[in-house]
Amino acid sequence: MFVPEINFLTLNDLPGILRINAGLSWSWPEEVIKSDLGQDSGTETTYIGAFATTPEAPLLGYAVLGREKRSGVLMALLVDKHFHRKGIGSQLLLAVSDCAEYLNMRRLMLRVRKSNIAAIALYSSMKFKSEKIRQGYYSNGEDAIVMSAKLPLVQGVRP
Repeated sequence: MFVPEINFLTLNDLPGILRINAGLSWSWPEEVIKSDLGQDSGTETTYIGAFATTPEAPLLGYAVLGREKRSGVLMALLVDKHFHRKGIGSQLLLAVSDCAEYLNMRRLMLRVRKSNIAAIALYSSMKFKSEKIRQGYYSNGEDAIVMSAKLPLVQGVRP
């Protein structure tokens, strides 16, 4: 497993976020990300990144934690396509769990495309359970599976 350095993201990391987002069929507008990362944004979103430990330290992936009442919401979990299947997503998910616990959140929930089998497997391996289907949730009409787990997350648990 590849062991990246995990850190909170700032506006200085925007180019790396945009690079990771570049190949996606969807992404948040740059202005929304800039606003979220701004020091006085007033948003309740936290961006967490996984960086290579080399001198240039490129951003390898990132996650976005939001809040709904006493629960955390995993709003995004993206890994650079050149670093898939190296455990970076798992490590980011565990970092989000730690952050959510620190913020006194009791659960973590998420929405995932029904077709995203790899992501569903990752979430299931960390005790996430399917709660419901949101019909036509995504702009292309695809359904979303709503999943949640009690905190703290535990890696390596079979569904």
